[in-house]
Amino acid sequence: MPAEIEVNPLLTTPTLRLEPQVAAHAPAVLAALSDPRIYLYIPGTPPTDAEALRRRFAHQESRRSPDGRELWLNWIVYSGQTVLGTVQATVHVAQRTADVAYVFAPGAWGKGHAAEAMRAMLGFLHAGLGVEEFVAHLDTRNGASRRLAQRLGFVQTDLILGADHFKGSVSDEYVYKLSAAAFSASSPTPPLDFPPAGL
Repeated sequence: MPAEIEVNPLLTTPTLRLEPQVAAHAPAVLAALSDPRIYLYIPGTPPTDAEALRRRFAHQESRRSPDGRELWLNWIVYSGQTVLGTVQATVHVAQRTADVAYVFAPGAWGKGHAAEAMRAMLGFLHAGLGVEEFVAHLDTRNGASRRLAQRLGFVQTDLILGADHFKGSVSDEYVYKLSAAAFSASSPTPPLDFPPAGL
């Protein structure tokens, strides 16, 4: 893929703005995603060090793995000037698949923001980068996250017992998949305005 192609562009929806993540976002993300409830079913803890978070974000600004086989794409989701959460995708270039994930602050839960942001990202990944299949790994205990995936059209395809171990317990994971064709057929949102990039 030519280096000049924008693989992590600004995306907008009727109510949200998805900004490509950069180091300068660290303080706002630190403030927005500090609630421990966000991290019940995912490894890691709330960020507490703005400088460490800034360094991590700066490293991710390459948007690519060192070997070029993956694209590391991250967006900060805003409503007005308020950070609601993040959406992200690891695109496996040769396979035309993407592992996707989302993290939102409790104040944004249950309001449709996560679904709206995810639809924007999935639409771009397919139409802009040629991704043909999306994959999400979700802790079996995280009912809200599973309901969001199902609302987007994802279907459970596998169960991985003992997939991870964190916070003193074992995490079993459901694997959910969604084909780009199924997403396009069911998505109520109009196509986004951006030039196709292709993989």
